[in-house]
Amino acid sequence: MNEILPTLFFVLFLSFVGYFVFRAFRFGGLKGAMFGARIERSLGEVTAERQGPVGTVVKVHILRRGADEKLVGLEFVAKSIASYGMMPVALQADQASRLAALLQQALSEP
Repeated sequence: MNEILPTLFFVLFLSFVGYFVFRAFRFGGLKGAMFGARIERSLGEVTAERQGPVGTVVKVHILRRGADEKLVGLEFVAKSIASYGMMPVALQADQASRLAALLQQALSEP
């Protein structure tokens, strides 16, 4: 009984690693695996205002999941002296349009 728990943990760990490696090959790399879609093209990036020692960049990508599903990928990257964080967000066309409309609305507010 004492040997089953470490073996189960090891099998679960290997399953997780194997699944992530499979996704990396399927979607063309680490970022593609995190987005869950292949990065077709990167459009550019915007550097946000610094929050103390933390700098943030928002990168915009065109993603492709399958032959007919096109997505917009937002990659939020936060860097400081001793840390790096990346958060991927995939948006469908209607969600990206809604986000663009909200950003335009924020700009037009007095």
